[in-house]
Amino acid sequence: MTRMPNRFLPFALAALVLGGCAHKEAGEPAPSSPLAEDQSRIVGIWAMLPLRNGIANVAEYRADGKVLLHPFNCTKLDERREIETSDYRVADDGGSIHVRSPFDEFDLRVLDFKPQAMRLGMRIASAELTFDYLKVDRVASLCGMYNTDAERGRLTPYRSGDFLPAPAIPPHVGLERYIGRWANDDGVQLEVLRDADGGARLYMADSDNWRHLYNDVRWVGDELHFRSYAYTEKPALFSHPYHKTSTATILRPLADGTMQMSFFIGKRRHDFQVRRAQD
Repeated sequence: MTRMPNRFLPFALAALVLGGCAHKEAGEPAPSSPLAEDQSRIVGIWAMLPLRNGIANVAEYRADGKVLLHPFNCTKLDERREIETSDYRVADDGGSIHVRSPFDEFDLRVLDFKPQAMRLGMRIASAELTFDYLKVDRVASLCGMYNTDAERGRLTPYRSGDFLPAPAIPPHVGLERYIGRWANDDGVQLEVLRDADGGARLYMADSDNWRHLYNDVRWVGDELHFRSYAYTEKPALFSHPYHKTSTATILRPLADGTMQMSFFIGKRRHDFQVRRAQD
């Protein structure tokens, strides 16, 4: 079990957070889940494969309907956090696990289940995070499988060599329809600005915590393709999965004057709609 309720992930961050948390492309639950035949198969200790940010929690599913979450972080092995206890219930078809605690309530989709391994999914906005688990004999993290050196390299300030900004948009017949501030219910997601010389570029205003850069901007037909990059200047947020993330993104015009914005996590594409924001 991974405690990651939706309210902690504003949609503006969701795409890039996924890049740090998802291991592989998510799929649909198997139509004949082994858990449908015998829900007691979930009982036991399940250790999660470490996420990019070092989280490697262990979930202890008990026969009495309780699940104990043992928090581990491979980047902070000396840190001890309180065990969280929740109630759980496996759906009759074995396709999901409902988790409820005094603080939160959510569903985990069972994407794959075998006696010694399982994959769970969780919907966040329009995308799905996936988590892989191995069944183990005792409560212990799988931090031995974690690339500590790579993560330590990410837990540093942004340097110019990390991502070279090149936000200029090449000329295109349909460029004018892209000009403006594009938003959804969670606020502005991207701006396409005109420069004084008549050119155009991608832009996102800095927030209190995050900075955004863009490069590899190109046209594929009438679609605008580019890479977006986010980082923070606050050391306290260097361990956040949004820090130093790069995501392939597409902006495509729709017939009603709105835009479809798409991003890719692995090979899986996620789409959402944005509209022109009022000044």
